[in-house]
Amino acid sequence: MHPDTIVYLIRDRQNKIIVLTLREDAEECEITEVPGIEERPFGWVLEHHPRALVRIWYQYYYAEELAEPV
Repeated sequence: MHPDTIVYLIRDRQNKIIVLTLREDAEECEITEVPGIEERPFGWVLEHHPRALVRIWYQYYYAEELAEPV
């Protein structure tokens, strides 16, 4: 995934970050007890939360697994 790609971050009940590629998906998955959606570039996620879970096509990956090779 390109570092400039905009992604949407939500948190689960244990305060772990889940990254989604579509705002609509983030709104659908947002947990009532932990409201709030952050919009960030994927590069920011890689830098600050490389082990964040990224949901793509109903599967989850660690952010660092989706980094483009340099």
